[in-house]
Amino acid sequence: MNERINRPPEVPMETQPVTLVNVFRVPAGESEQFLQRWKDNARAMVGQPGFIRLRMLRSLVDHAEMRFINVAEWASGSDLDRGYENPDWQESVQHMLGDPDLHVTAQPRVYEVALELHPGDSP
Repeated sequence: MNERINRPPEVPMETQPVTLVNVFRVPAGESEQFLQRWKDNARAMVGQPGFIRLRMLRSLVDHAEMRFINVAEWASGSDLDRGYENPDWQESVQHMLGDPDLHVTAQPRVYEVALELHPGDSP
C-alpha cells in the first residue's frame, strides 16, 4: 500500500473510467463498527467530482478471510486521485485505521473494465 493512508499504489492519471476495489480483512465481531466507520469515509467521497457509485459487499460466510469488498466506480483515474486528496476523507480513514478497537487491514487496487455482459449478451 502507498505511504498515504489506504491508497492503492497504481492510481492511473488518465481520463478513462476506473474501478477501485478495496478488500478488507475485518474480524467478524468488528463488522458493524467497521461499517459505521466506512460510512463516514463514504460520506466524504460521494460528493467528489467524478464519483459514480460505491458498493460495499459483505461475505455471507462469517469466517471469510476477506470479509468486506468495496467497489467504487470513478469517471477517471484523475478524479479518483483528487478524491484521495480530500482532507475530510483522509481524516476519516485515519480515524478508522487508528481506532484501537478495530483490527482492519485493507488491500486497495484500481481496475479497468475488461469485459462487461448484460442479459442476452454473448461473451
